Amino acid sequence: MESNALLLPLCFFGLYMILEAADWGLCLAAPIVSRNREENKAIIGLLRPGLDGNELWFFLGLFMLSAAIPTASETPIHSGNIVLCVFVVLGALLRLAASFLQDAFSSPIVVKAFSIFSFLGLGLMGLSGSSFIMDDGSFVTVLGIFCALWMILAAFQLGCLYGAVKVVNPLGERFRAAFLVASVLTVVVYIILAILLKSNVGSSHMYGSFFWMGLVATAILFLVAFFFTRSRHVKVGLAAAYLSSFFAISIYLSAYAVKIPLLYKVEVGALKSAMAAAPGTALLVLAIVWSLGAFVWRQIRKKQEYEWRDHI
Repeated sequence: MESNALLLPLCFFGLYMILEAADWGLCLAAPIVSRNREENKAIIGLLRPGLDGNELWFFLGLFMLSAAIPTASETPIHSGNIVLCVFVVLGALLRLAASFLQDAFSSPIVVKAFSIFSFLGLGLMGLSGSSFIMDDGSFVTVLGIFCALWMILAAFQLGCLYGAVKVVNPLGERFRAAFLVASVLTVVVYIILAILLKSNVGSSHMYGSFFWMGLVATAILFLVAFFFTRSRHVKVGLAAAYLSSFFAISIYLSAYAVKIPLLYKVEVGALKSAMAAAPGTALLVLAIVWSLGAFVWRQIRKKQEYEWRDHI
């Protein structure tokens, strides 16, 4: 019952991670694949519509999780969540500003600063998230470090694939190459993370069967994404990468559903009361229409074109 009560807020976190990963990844990859200001503008153009409502899923999940586990506010986890919220909000505002002020944000220095900010934000997301399932609530752990690395690499790869699909060459080709180059490292980091998660959760029967099924699905779909992207069928590669990320995140968050009730008292009644007091239905409808509508638009939008100049 306690694990089931956590499924909805954890699903909200998962939605945020999947829907927002490409934006974080585009910002991460920009200084690596871009060669000039025209290409910087093309990458920034991919951040549109800028304010896509994905942050609603994050804050809905955080609100519900805080209501279900009130004792977490007495631990260092609470401070980490406050800092993480700042990164999430600031990241959303910066991406919104960049999508409308491309000239101001296309400077190489600004693009690099954007990339560093995204690196720190995703790293903090991994460290803060992993602290929830540590017995002492520690932030800097082996599990936390690999969780942070996986967050960074997974977002980088989704951002690169999205860029490969939605930007004309030669920038699109560099995005594709960046995805392929980072693939081996991503696989290694995720395998280590999965092993650490499994050892942390223990021999729970509920998690054990799902873990292996999810891991196999993640691996197969990632291989599909790799080989289709390698053969330049990047649209199929992007679709397979999103599905692979779905299963990878499911493995990650299901470990939380199993482990959190062992560490904290889950107040199911408090969660129900908080949901009853909040405009839950209205927020859910708004989040679904706004964020999923923006996601669909981004998948069917035309390619971002730019004037390419050889500066050699």
